[in-house]
Amino acid sequence: MEFFYRELFAENNRNQTILIAHGWLGMGEHWLKIGEFLADCGFHVLIPDLPNHGRSFHTEEFSYEEIASFLHEFVEKKKISNKSILLGHSMGGKLIMKMVDLFPDGYEKLIVVDILPINYPFLLNKGGVAEVILNTNIEEFSSRGGLLSHFKKHISDKGWLALIMQNVQCVKSELGEGVILSWKSNAPMLSKQMDRVAGFVEVDKIDVPCLLIRGDSSDFTREEDLYVFEQAFTNSKIVTINSCGHWVMVDKTTLFLHKVLSYIGVN
Repeated sequence: MEFFYRELFAENNRNQTILIAHGWLGMGEHWLKIGEFLADCGFHVLIPDLPNHGRSFHTEEFSYEEIASFLHEFVEKKKISNKSILLGHSMGGKLIMKMVDLFPDGYEKLIVVDILPINYPFLLNKGGVAEVILNTNIEEFSSRGGLLSHFKKHISDKGWLALIMQNVQCVKSELGEGVILSWKSNAPMLSKQMDRVAGFVEVDKIDVPCLLIRGDSSDFTREEDLYVFEQAFTNSKIVTINSCGHWVMVDKTTLFLHKVLSYIGVN
């Protein structure tokens, strides 16, 4: 199984490992600038392409528990400190929750970015991103521009459009003429099993210190649902960043980093 990851070090070593887990259809390179900043602050940073994403291996099914166990083994092999710190956005946030649930003694802190361990039925809506991907045979398109025009007819959100197109690659035709578009990630499987991705993540009460960073206008962390997080993570803190949606680390990168560093004890 080919597992792709980036490993960043700094001269001013704090002897502390941070794993960053990206979201659905994301990839490690989206977090590279933030990872480089954390490395410059002295941390040992691991940024993988999660299974079924980017350049990492594909599976036939999606399971938070299986990926959490796999990532825990990976961190255990690579870590340079007794207990590592986990940082995860969206699907990656649910994933690190499950990692701490399965291995509560293995981690010092976790930072969850704009996600709760709850079910998100709106992600399964008819005409949603997952359904559009499933109903699109990208091999029928002769260019990225044509494929993008197709997706624009069904998806208006520019963030989702950009994310989808970053998962498309051009490969040479077997006949040697022209190129064929294909998925870089395992997007069809991830879309087909959106019910698992968007579903409830079962976690016991966890006392590992946990920070939730949320955007005030995000549909993923509505105020009326925050009690679920506080009940599951008994030693938790919630920080809301104004004028932000689901991609809070993109909308307000500097403020986001300030909140992260303050929580992990960097002045």
